Amino acid sequence: MKNKLNIANLPTKIERLKNFSKDLNLNLFIKRDDQTGSEISGNKIRKLEYSIKEALDLGYDTLITCGGSQSNHARSTVAAGIKVGMSTTLVLKSDV
Repeated sequence: MKNKLNIANLPTKIERLKNFSKDLNLNLFIKRDDQTGSEISGNKIRKLEYSIKEALDLGYDTLITCGGSQSNHARSTVAAGIKVGMSTTLVLKSDV
């Protein structure tokens, strides 16, 4: 039984940082989680693949999450919810 959804564009690349590696005289690499999907930010989708799968398995049809008004997690939750056909409710804290 699969315990997660496949929403993200995975696997993401691992790239060598040529200039930093040269400047520091070592091999330095970066995992490009910014490439998981333009509508879903970075590593947020990795957690959501498990959370949303669990919600679907339990028969839920709505995702609820909270965060700040600029929350990347909230934006990612909405995008992922739309992708799998779930409604999403956000509870956002305003800075004003």
